[in-house]
Amino acid sequence: MNDSLPPVMEEKSAAGRFTKIAATFSLLAPFAVFFLYLLFFWYIQAHGRTRIATLGILASLPLLLIILGIALGIAALVLVKRQEHKGIFVMASVGVCINIISILLLLVGPFFLALALSGKHPMTPEGQLNVANQKLKVAVTEEDRFYALDDAAKESFVAGKIEDARKDATELLSLASNYVSNWNYGNAIQDGNLVLGRIAVSEGRIEDAKQYLLAAGKSKGSPQMDSFGPNMSLAKDLLEKGERDTVLQYFELCRKFWTMDYSKLDDWSQDVKAGKIPDFGANLVY
Repeated sequence: MNDSLPPVMEEKSAAGRFTKIAATFSLLAPFAVFFLYLLFFWYIQAHGRTRIATLGILASLPLLLIILGIALGIAALVLVKRQEHKGIFVMASVGVCINIISILLLLVGPFFLALALSGKHPMTPEGQLNVANQKLKVAVTEEDRFYALDDAAKESFVAGKIEDARKDATELLSLASNYVSNWNYGNAIQDGNLVLGRIAVSEGRIEDAKQYLLAAGKSKGSPQMDSFGPNMSLAKDLLEKGERDTVLQYFELCRKFWTMDYSKLDDWSQDVKAGKIPDFGANLVY
């Protein structure tokens, strides 16, 4: 009978360790979320609206941490009642309460992020172009210029500065060959060709625009493109001109890097084959 006592004590000790770890995690999770929001806020202030997509995957971390904090806090409360460790009970109780409050704050968080954007980085095309041009102006190294040209080309086109957009996109594609291993290479290949393609559409050079679209589809992808998908602005321009076959070919090219598209490429392909222009949503912005 005495032989059975050590396993019982060991079981209680293991349960006690788990309870303490769970309560500690529950208490610390909101502070980790606060740190992440400071990181997001700094990134937006530093890079503006056009680079928010790079944090898309990380943006889910705060909610996951809070949910896990609540779950572990509740688990600790259930277990601690059996063991009557008042310190752990208090820690878990406080952790659960703070995590519940944090969920409410997470719902308000995007509002404050929008305020951050509307302040330092105006949402108007002219404001975004000024920000992009300023980054291009202060670019010291060739690599800095490689990064800055991407936004400058896109924002110039949106603002109607066609010649500036053409010049920046051409230089961007020229520099890209020096940065094949760079994380931004896939973005540069896509964005440079999309800008030149949209200029071609605006000038009535549809055949050139079709070639630019296919060249954009030959991008090897990027952290942003792999997660959120390619930009469909040129595809939409060409669909409005009736160029369905080229757009369908572009969709197929995009499959090689956008493997987590949640069947969007299939749905868009069906719409195009049915003679419709898909609702590309946020993929007109990325």
